[in-house]
Amino acid sequence: MNIKFVEVYNSGRGTGRHIYSLRSVYINPSHVVCLREDGDATRLLEEGRLPDGLDNRQSFTRVSINKGTYGQDIVVVGPVEEVYKKLDFEKRQLLKG
Repeated sequence: MNIKFVEVYNSGRGTGRHIYSLRSVYINPSHVVCLREDGDATRLLEEGRLPDGLDNRQSFTRVSINKGTYGQDIVVVGPVEEVYKKLDFEKRQLLKG
């Protein structure tokens, strides 16, 4: 089951400019390797470089996703603890077989 988050991404990629936008992203919890606080996005918010409408107290989480031979990091809106709960890791159990 995929879980919906709001991602912060560089919509100016390829133009040499850093223009940040928000979009919906669905994450498969079984592919998540690591969650950590993202201080870079917090700094961008403080500098006013992120889209309007975000609370100045907002925090961000960098989600590391396993994509087979390599990984990908994405930044989502929300503190690490809330992202962890939303991914529902605590209810998962190891199957014995």
